[in-house]
Amino acid sequence: MRKLFIFISITAFALSSVQAQNLDQILKDHYKASGQEKMSKVKTIITKGISTYAMAGIEAPFSLYQARPNMVRMQAEFQGSKIITTFNGTTGWMYAPAMGISQPQELGGEELKSVLDQANFESPLWNYKEKENTVELAGSSDDGSAHKVKLTKKDGESMTILINKKSHLMTGMTSVQVMGGAEAEVEMTMKDYKSVKGIQTPYYMATKMDGEIMSTIVIESVEYDKAIDPALFEKPAVE
Repeated sequence: MRKLFIFISITAFALSSVQAQNLDQILKDHYKASGQEKMSKVKTIITKGISTYAMAGIEAPFSLYQARPNMVRMQAEFQGSKIITTFNGTTGWMYAPAMGISQPQELGGEELKSVLDQANFESPLWNYKEKENTVELAGSSDDGSAHKVKLTKKDGESMTILINKKSHLMTGMTSVQVMGGAEAEVEMTMKDYKSVKGIQTPYYMATKMDGEIMSTIVIESVEYDKAIDPALFEKPAVE
């Protein structure tokens, strides 16, 4: 019995070591294919495109401004009015007259977290150890085309990321988010990648809940390292 226990223990250790080696290679290939080394040197990003809210059938042109270390401004046109969210590295605000927010309001909780998520430049898997996060290989997608990598952040939040086995690019992400005070599983898919200065960017993204598409984003342009006025990340001006 003792020999059997030792054999099982050694086998389990060997399998876990192989899995760790496979995961390391998957991440290495992902970083290289997506251009993460180049992205780590980018200081600013300006992204423009069209958001479509499927349930309402509404299209909204948007501009997303990002600057290191954690500054972001999202500006969209909605029913002839602007919706603006900003974060200057310390404080976040929202200004949306069309939604009844006629004066900029300071953000907190899940709303602020959502804005901070938009400030990220790199893949969620990049430098995960330095961020005190953990990753594990969780098998393959249902159709076998992608690796499933589970990322658990140091705060306990987790997400499952799909990395295509051929392109080594991220094709999907599933996480549990709080919406309207209730938890919901949110799935995001990414495709139509294009190379901009050697960095791969998905030009189409779709967000699903319960299998239904809630919104889509079609990217029209991406610019790296273009000068951005720091004032854009401050409290939005009332118009």
